[in-house]
Amino acid sequence: MVTEPQYQLTTRDHAILQAMFDQHRGPHDPFMQLLDRKLRSSAISFSDDMPPDVVTLGSRVAYRIDGAPAGPHVLAEEDKGENAADALSIRTVHGFALLGLAEGAAVSIDLGDGMTQTLQVETVLSQPEAQARMRQNERGRVGEETGSVVHFRPRMTASRHPGHDDDDPGPRAA
Repeated sequence: MVTEPQYQLTTRDHAILQAMFDQHRGPHDPFMQLLDRKLRSSAISFSDDMPPDVVTLGSRVAYRIDGAPAGPHVLAEEDKGENAADALSIRTVHGFALLGLAEGAAVSIDLGDGMTQTLQVETVLSQPEAQARMRQNERGRVGEETGSVVHFRPRMTASRHPGHDDDDPGPRAA
């Protein structure tokens, strides 16, 4: 039986998690078990292909912990920064567990000593990859309105041969 991967990661997010795994020198605790499972069972996508309802680094997400509302928080690589109060680091078990989940998806996490929690993504309020696509689409529409696909600025050419304005060497280059 084939099952869909539970997690979807961008190539960048996957690389960060792989580095976390490679740098870990402690015991193989529940956090590391989840990290190992996430690395092995995730679908990896380019940023342009990431669905907008998936939690990625930089996403603003509202979620539930054992049914109680939590967030919204911005998923961050570290707790530091100007919006530290809103940040949820992927180096914490909650931030890490949310990374790669789609809206409506839930994951049960082992906290150790037989305790578990269930985290469920309520909504992805914003996602950097989706915002980048929107900006790109807006730029594309502006180009369509003016009739140009790409705007070029004039380029100054330096000619090796005085009086010759063409930078194409033509047959003499052969």
